[in-house]
Amino acid sequence: MLRLPRVLGAMASALTPIAALAQVGGIDWAEVDCAKSRIWPTAGLSCRTTAELTRDAFSTGPGHFRFWNAAGTVQDVKYYYYVAEAVNPNTGVVSKQELADALRLRSPQAKGSVQMSAIRQYKDADFVSFQSTAREACVGIRKVGPGNAQGTKWVLYATRCVPPGQQITEADIDSFIREARLRE
Repeated sequence: MLRLPRVLGAMASALTPIAALAQVGGIDWAEVDCAKSRIWPTAGLSCRTTAELTRDAFSTGPGHFRFWNAAGTVQDVKYYYYVAEAVNPNTGVVSKQELADALRLRSPQAKGSVQMSAIRQYKDADFVSFQSTAREACVGIRKVGPGNAQGTKWVLYATRCVPPGQQITEADIDSFIREARLRE
């Protein structure tokens, strides 16, 4: 009878998707010079990446995937970026999570957030506004890269939070959405 929990635990470990592990720390992240990161803009942030991975339950195809993130505070504004990227042209990333859930899973500022707005669209992004547990006014976005037969080449999630008592303006949202992208 003691073997059953071990067997179930081993099965659960084997079925855990690589994307989820990359988000919560089960995959090795390496510091990277932000100038070499696929995420832009990164001035003043710390950047990390994973090695190329070969399996991801949120993606289709047998190819390789890589994850990137950038985080930090610039002029009292907190930023967090997370990218899932298909690095093999025969694979794609599939984004199936609701935006609020995806942000809460990935961004430190969105964990435990409250007052999450309905999803809105602006330019090439979906976005929500919310309040962090530190009472910061925040905006979170999702941008989806070019499509292919397997899904998309990449998905970018990002959050921007201002100090408590400040508000995020429409101009802030416009600028954040316009500037958040991947380097080619």
